[in-house]
Amino acid sequence: MEKADLIVNNATIITMNKESQVLEGHSLVVKASSIAAIEPSQLVSQKYESSKVIDGRDQYIFPGFINTHTHLFQNGLKGLGRDKSLFDWLDSSVRKAMHEIRYPDVYNAAVAGCIENMRSGVTTVLDYMYAHGSQTGLDDAVVQAFDETGIRGILGRTHTKTNNFAKGSECPINETEEMFFQDVERLAKELHGHERITLALAPGIVWDLGEDGFRKLRQYADQYGFRITMHLDETEDDDKYSMKEYGVNTVELLDRNGILGEDFIGVHLVHLDEKSLDILEKRRVKVSHNPVSNMVVASGVAPIPELKRRGLDVGLGTDGAAANDTQNMLEVIKTTAILHKCIHRDATLFPAMEVLKMATIEGARVVGRDEEIGSLEVGKKADFFLFNPKNVACVPIADPITAIVYSANPGTIETVVIHGDVVMEEGVLLTVDEEAAIYNLQESAYRLRERVGLGNSLNGIKMVVPPFHKE
Repeated sequence: MEKADLIVNNATIITMNKESQVLEGHSLVVKASSIAAIEPSQLVSQKYESSKVIDGRDQYIFPGFINTHTHLFQNGLKGLGRDKSLFDWLDSSVRKAMHEIRYPDVYNAAVAGCIENMRSGVTTVLDYMYAHGSQTGLDDAVVQAFDETGIRGILGRTHTKTNNFAKGSECPINETEEMFFQDVERLAKELHGHERITLALAPGIVWDLGEDGFRKLRQYADQYGFRITMHLDETEDDDKYSMKEYGVNTVELLDRNGILGEDFIGVHLVHLDEKSLDILEKRRVKVSHNPVSNMVVASGVAPIPELKRRGLDVGLGTDGAAANDTQNMLEVIKTTAILHKCIHRDATLFPAMEVLKMATIEGARVVGRDEEIGSLEVGKKADFFLFNPKNVACVPIADPITAIVYSANPGTIETVVIHGDVVMEEGVLLTVDEEAAIYNLQESAYRLRERVGLGNSLNGIKMVVPPFHKE
């Protein structure tokens, strides 16, 4: 008998391979960090043995979801600045807090955010980390959270100008472009060779770098092989700024500085004219669709059907919890399926399988990892979860793909495996203390709100929710 590190028996496997195969009565065999075999359970029982066997009876194995865009530090700002447009929300929450966001704040927020991602089936998350106003080294808090929770993490090292923040929100550190590139080099060296954690370049918004900075960014991306991910045309303000400063729209500006290409992830892409669409199609850029946060701040709805018609890969993102209020990828998946049907009044748009592709294999192509993750195939990394439909939200189940897109909730995600390691089993997180993470985030978020005077009001009375009482 051949030794394996993990066997999941007697399950139905949703492969998301090129043929979109659904394999009933199959087992999945893991050796080290990769999938060693996917075969009928009867054959596997004759060929493999393992000290760790999971019974997948009545369950469905899905490839782990890829969250192509979030801001984990924002978990500490959840619930603030609601019912405001994008920049009013930023000025009343994130920007107001930036000068006081410290290492423990980022770490506690990131740990809780990773847990919530994993509980909704996410095994890979691209974190767009732009809170650098209080001290250096805050990206390390996200890396620490990635490392300890066991999630597959892509750190999008961001540069954001903070020297124009409102009075009272001035930051002790106003990072320059030179400081940004120096820290990229540091992180590239420290993360080199890490099995689960990699680096991407995330140049904020169009006004956060000058043209020289954008050209240098492209040089770094080419030198290190990094993805470039960027907020792009979330509102009309991007193009207003670009037209005023450069005489062209934002997509044209990025294109003339060599930023756009197959390694570029455009985040949001809500307000695009025909010229921009043509350029994005020509450059074969990738797209991160964040429908929930776009609706919360009323940015609009991205033209995803048109971007798909032009052959561009589209992945899904939760965005940060300060704009979305959750890291629940299942919510994003269902929203994607129903939003476009509604606004286009076409119920045939984005059937369940197509949306599931966006969350898995297409998301993997967006982050440039489709040779390793995004589908369940021999040789790929063992990143998957078990969906248990024996839940009042899902029964009766007609088919697993419709159920995961339209009916599932985090309570139906029972077991999660990342890089071959079981990080959650039968609903219990195995890598970090989840209860401690909840208490720690509530306390650090409360202390942060107190330091900067943030809070919500009800009937003119400020609401104060203190740290939870511990038993």
